Amino acid sequence: MKGDTLLANCRVHSMDEALPEAGAMVIRGGLVAFVGGTGAAGLFAGPEAIRIDLHGRTVIPGFNDNHLHAVILGDHVLAPDLGGLDAPAIVELLRERWVGAPADRILYAFNWDYPSCPAPRKELLDAAFPHNPVILSQFSGHGQWLNSASLGVLGISRESGDPPMGEVLRDPDGEPTGIVRGLGDTGLSRKRFARIFYDREEREERLDIALAEFRRLGLTSVQDNTWFPQPLASLARYRRDGRLTARFSCWPMGRRQWTIPAMRLAFAIGRVTGLLPPDWVALGPAKYFLDGAFSSRSASLFEPWADGTPGDCGPEPHKQRVALERLARSGFRGTFHAIGDRAVGRFLDDFTQVAGEYPHITKQRFRIEHAQLVRRQDIARIRELGLCIAAQPSALGSPGKDTRLLGSERALGAYPYRSFLDGGVALSFGSDIPGEATSDPLLHIHYAVNREGPEAITVLEALRCYTRGSAYAEFMEDRKGTLAPGMFADFVVLSEDPLTAPPASLREISVLETWVDGNCVYRREGA
Repeated sequence: MKGDTLLANCRVHSMDEALPEAGAMVIRGGLVAFVGGTGAAGLFAGPEAIRIDLHGRTVIPGFNDNHLHAVILGDHVLAPDLGGLDAPAIVELLRERWVGAPADRILYAFNWDYPSCPAPRKELLDAAFPHNPVILSQFSGHGQWLNSASLGVLGISRESGDPPMGEVLRDPDGEPTGIVRGLGDTGLSRKRFARIFYDREEREERLDIALAEFRRLGLTSVQDNTWFPQPLASLARYRRDGRLTARFSCWPMGRRQWTIPAMRLAFAIGRVTGLLPPDWVALGPAKYFLDGAFSSRSASLFEPWADGTPGDCGPEPHKQRVALERLARSGFRGTFHAIGDRAVGRFLDDFTQVAGEYPHITKQRFRIEHAQLVRRQDIARIRELGLCIAAQPSALGSPGKDTRLLGSERALGAYPYRSFLDGGVALSFGSDIPGEATSDPLLHIHYAVNREGPEAITVLEALRCYTRGSAYAEFMEDRKGTLAPGMFADFVVLSEDPLTAPPASLREISVLETWVDGNCVYRREGA
């Protein structure tokens, strides 16, 4: 075991109420051993300690992203990014990128959106790609633009009815436009997932990209939509080889019921063999979807969208109740994607009923993911039912789009972080990358602090949400989220102090170093 490491001449914002600020920290055996003044830290560590002078830099706990998709993040880096392009530019980019693609290859790109591409049609893709199935994921991830080859694989045509799940957009003549929303599992998605999740080389190429991004941004823990057991083998191998530079909470997909017992079995084997140490790779909650997203108009709202489109959508209420009852009986936690106020309200109604029969679930920290629009009367219900809100301030990056979709009044009251905190709700922060544009915590903190309207929060509150709050959401607040003796030595060194910097400059602060388990895993060039 290596000796102590003393970080001196720094400003430690510990997020620990017992000692919020300090000038030094001692690391021993991968844990924080001491936090206090530089002189006392020197005496504690002794003369043999490695001493690092941080020259007044700021140290905070490592960021903990409450919701992301690591393999798909890496996949998106490798796939064409269509953000900001109109339809002709998209087709031209894809022609160049996919020249010579094998005839059996599913062609995938992401991030087109309606402001720049308002009326996409399958015919535009058919002319360029008549044979390969093409899937272009909309910005939210809850809608796709498909060509006729993809529609044919899915059995969607003018004569076909709507699928059992999701929505097919059609023109006035009944012809599918090529836009589909919320179809869930399909033959196309299963084939694509099999390639990027089940093939070791493909999967680990994407994990390498994701881990490098986490190190650069100061993400020392991530709560990952892992979905399948296969990525656990890669995480175990990375940990064994010393290449795992972030702690993972891994989620099964609730709607694929086999993934919960499969993940449980994989973790049981991992624990017995020591390949999945719980401090590094933990089993998280099962993930369910209750609606879609703002940008695809598939979120479930009580009131219509600003253009008059009806806002009510999402699964039938009894289906989520069945899922809750199944989780309550098994003792397994659940996390429920609910963006619109109707989706949140329906979930609270069902959770209240199920909690009446299984009261223990109010102690299991069930989660609502996103909760971008919530009725004020439902905030007290969220607190009373012991639910956690896992929010993603990255969604605040396009306020003009939200105003167009929701209207100005509703847009100002969306993402109600101030109301959640004032109402005593357990709030955590993350990114939903690549469902949102960036996984940069400091940029997200800027969004949460400098937004317009009554729901802005303070810098300290935002930092707590991204550290302590996210640790609480995964039942790890006794090991993560604060810098205090006995906690993991996971922290970042920042270029400026976010608590004293002008709020407008928050987005300019950068991560100089990222430390995990007492080891520096990233140092910015020139730092």
